[in-house]
Amino acid sequence: MASHSRLTRQEAIEAKCCECSYDDQDVGTWRQQIERCYITECSLWEYRPKSRSKMPNIDHSVAVQPY
Repeated sequence: MASHSRLTRQEAIEAKCCECSYDDQDVGTWRQQIERCYITECSLWEYRPKSRSKMPNIDHSVAVQPY
């Protein structure tokens, strides 16, 4: 029996985004292509991989609020 390692939540999101949006014949890296994703109706759109330089500054002194 082969052992399969589980993906982290972020790895699973990245894998799904790559499956949906990445084209190795298109311009840019997989991350750049996914950053350009325009499918805002996707439930993962807000969580898709983005460059750290494009991420908003987060105040880490504020606790994360539950839903």
